[in-house]
Amino acid sequence: MASRIEGLLCDLSNEELRQSPAAKFNSLAWLLWHMARCEDVAVNTVIRNTAEVLDGDNWPGQLSVSTRHIGTGDTYAEMVALGRNIDIEALRAYRAAVGRETQAWAQTVDFATLNGFITVEDAHRAALRGAFGPHAQWVESLWADGKRTHAWILVWLAGGHNHSHIGEGYVIRGLLGHSVR
Repeated sequence: MASRIEGLLCDLSNEELRQSPAAKFNSLAWLLWHMARCEDVAVNTVIRNTAEVLDGDNWPGQLSVSTRHIGTGDTYAEMVALGRNIDIEALRAYRAAVGRETQAWAQTVDFATLNGFITVEDAHRAALRGAFGPHAQWVESLWADGKRTHAWILVWLAGGHNHSHIGEGYVIRGLLGHSVR
């Protein structure tokens, strides 16, 4: 995953990462935030019931952000504001730290754990920690619908979800005038 993200971001300036190529398009900075937050919340809060990576190493301060939510449902203005204010180098480092934490845990996980279903309490714990913004409360219900296993969280949110947004990112990269790597 890390090499795909680095390929997406290479040769782009911090200002280009902040840009939305057209009205209503996400910026690459917002996508990177969204991918990192979804994975951090889903793996660490929902499955593991541990502290999120965001809660260590003064990440909010390093990132220059006051929000914790995953970004789902953000308005265009909210997306632009996050991209304008976030520290890009810290964002790259935070995304990488989330990926390393997920990989380290996945190498040691008891696979029986992954067969467990996400409970209402698991999803609500994420809500209580500020994971869902004002337009994303539906995510809590989706995650707690009784049909989703911990394996789904790991495979979808740490894998497929990120890959789909990387694909979106390559479209944005092209709209910014850069070739696909």
